[in-house]
Amino acid sequence: MRPLIQETATAHTPEALVEQLAGTPGVVLLRSAGFASAQARYSFVAVKPFLTFRSFGARCEVTDHASHVPHQVQFGNPWHALDALMSRYELLDEIDLPFPLGGCFGYWGYELKNFVEPKLPRRAVNDLELPDCHVGFYDNLVVFDHRLGKTCVVATGLGADGSRNEKRAREQASFWRDLLTRSGPPGTGTFQRSAASIQSAESGIMHPALSRPSTAEVESRITANFTRAEFIARVEHAQRYIRAGDIYQVNLSQRLATPCDFSGWELFERLLAVSPAPFAAYFDCGDFQIASSSPEQFLRLSGSHITTRPIKGTRPRSPDATRDAQLAYELQTSPKELAELVMITDLLRNDLGKVCEFGSVQVPELAKLERFAQVQHLVSTVEGQLRSDVTHFAALASCFPGGSITGAPKFRAMEIIDELELAARGPYTGCHGYLGFNRESHLSISIRTAIRQAGAAYFHVGAGIVADSVGAAEYDETLAKAGGFFAALQLEQRPEYAGPKV
Repeated sequence: MRPLIQETATAHTPEALVEQLAGTPGVVLLRSAGFASAQARYSFVAVKPFLTFRSFGARCEVTDHASHVPHQVQFGNPWHALDALMSRYELLDEIDLPFPLGGCFGYWGYELKNFVEPKLPRRAVNDLELPDCHVGFYDNLVVFDHRLGKTCVVATGLGADGSRNEKRAREQASFWRDLLTRSGPPGTGTFQRSAASIQSAESGIMHPALSRPSTAEVESRITANFTRAEFIARVEHAQRYIRAGDIYQVNLSQRLATPCDFSGWELFERLLAVSPAPFAAYFDCGDFQIASSSPEQFLRLSGSHITTRPIKGTRPRSPDATRDAQLAYELQTSPKELAELVMITDLLRNDLGKVCEFGSVQVPELAKLERFAQVQHLVSTVEGQLRSDVTHFAALASCFPGGSITGAPKFRAMEIIDELELAARGPYTGCHGYLGFNRESHLSISIRTAIRQAGAAYFHVGAGIVADSVGAAEYDETLAKAGGFFAALQLEQRPEYAGPKV
């Protein structure tokens, strides 16, 4: 049988559809709209995966939701376990469409690097006890095409054993049509401001009026696992490695935290309202939620074509147009920022060269300025043609993690990150998105990404360190990148030290 692909008229936004799914397990929203980038054409909503995969180090848990049996546990390399699952559900003989016909949706956390490079140390403490990887296998979804203004329901009828059931596909399509055509307003609350912010994201700085925060929100304070002085000391430590010739550049991060008395979904709405981005994402992982306003594409794979778009160099936005233009000029003419981006662009050319046809890797864009609500960046584009024997999953595993958030050379930079950072990064600087069963895949770097867990919100921010970095300026850059997080929670931008180190 072929997948059912049905265009359905609806007044609902992706956020409104998610609100109707409140309480349903495994909700996923990948939100893109209002940006000139061709990669930001679609939004996706999925729910109730037929299979869930989670890994904690070498411990891999697979849950078959249809069989209602306890999850199966196996030990080994999570990449190998996931590769075996992905091969079971490929739909390579289907019609050529630019969006996924079902797929593996979720996040691949930074600590999976230890199974790409087994000799890397793993000293950072996973104090939040989050899975290294949490993905669901979805056989149906809703596709919002923002360029054409159309909405499609995709239902494949796939089961956990790889078989396809036409009755199941019809039931799935009916479920989504009922929700999409349900009468009533397209939703209320913060998400309406989110949608408006996304549509006008490139017009300037976002200053939406969020709902008045509760007393608990006002009184809560942001904390960090480094003091300002400690972060600056680690920048200087990294620079000693640079002067010694170990590395050229490394990304160092700190983790911010604050009490959070509202849901992960509301955190996502608030983050998207003040910091719209082309690759926003929300994942309900059960006992925690992921809310991301990522601006950075890691890998876009369509058939045999692969693209990556590294970001390096950051300046804040200013509500004053003249000052905003000055900051952009400063960024575009900074020898440090340009050298850093060229270095990472070359690293990613090498990463893609490992999986692409010889001579096919090109750099059509170098150091292009892109503006977002809180910050502006320099971005390059690197693309190539996959070798015939390389699957999308194999390309992800080979290139993981993205070089823009590790450093160069990548292996030594990751060793130094593990030495200088205290807490495990978790989802941060891994990637999130989907691997489509029909070889249409998109993965974003997990930056500008918050974790909502047990009454608290966590947010990592980092900076790229090179030989002429100034520690105080790099620290301030991390706070600029956290601007959306601060604004979403309406908190003071003065992190305090969180107490005992992990």
